[in-house]
Amino acid sequence: MRVADQQLFGSTTGSLQRIKEHIVRVHEQIASQQRIAKPSDDPSVFGQAILEKSALADNGQWLRNIEFGTARVAVADQTLGQTQNLISRVRELAVQARSDTTSAQGRVTIAQEVRQLHRQLVQLANTEVNGQPVFAGTKIDAAPFVLGVGDAVSYQGNSESQSIAVGPNQTTQIVLPGDQVFTGTTTNIFDDLSNLLAALETNNGAGIEVGIGDLDEAIGQISLAQGQIGAIANRLDQAYGISLVVSEAIQKVLSDQTDTDLATALTELKLQETAYEATSQTFSRLFDLSLLRFLR
Repeated sequence: MRVADQQLFGSTTGSLQRIKEHIVRVHEQIASQQRIAKPSDDPSVFGQAILEKSALADNGQWLRNIEFGTARVAVADQTLGQTQNLISRVRELAVQARSDTTSAQGRVTIAQEVRQLHRQLVQLANTEVNGQPVFAGTKIDAAPFVLGVGDAVSYQGNSESQSIAVGPNQTTQIVLPGDQVFTGTTTNIFDDLSNLLAALETNNGAGIEVGIGDLDEAIGQISLAQGQIGAIANRLDQAYGISLVVSEAIQKVLSDQTDTDLATALTELKLQETAYEATSQTFSRLFDLSLLRFLR
């Protein structure tokens, strides 16, 4: 075989190999539905896709944070609603006890129910989500409210508010500390109930009257907390909606950058298969002609 024939054979064989490799890559793109899967596919696009995936991961974490916060806010809102109902019931009992027609023994009987509601209030204030107290501030390793001697309740949490990251350089408060809600800024609800209990059990009409006024302040304090929790829930909803839109946008960019266009890939595959077949036929004819020359 002459040198020219060897060069032609080598060139044709190389062409066949390149076409075959291209066919394999297109098959892989169709199977994986990923046009860019490794740096060699397109270094610049691959690098940009890495950045987009990092941004998508960050946004995914913010979405999980918001879901975590939303769960806690929902429980806090439900708990405050139950607390409001409980205090309203105590007030009804206090109004009943204030009546001149209620005897000393009747007030003692009312005190028994109020004490049960007092203990129930302690349980509500110690509400947990996944083993973590809701109203403990950032000190979440123990129950925030502890029932001591008699009807005294002490707060073991702190005054800090739990916050979560909801976006780039953005944080949002997710719950209110217990000393703001229950032992809070206007009145100490546990002390209010404790003082009312003492007035009921000692048949102290004036003390019961004061207790009703304290309960009105307690109802207002819980209403304020409910409003704050509602505002937090709205901020979380807005942040979640924004993060969803951002995730969809990033996924669209990634899809445009790296996903396989099936119609284009199938067309390319057909062209490469046709080229491979034509080159193979050319190679066969060259081999046959060279073999004849060699035999002559």
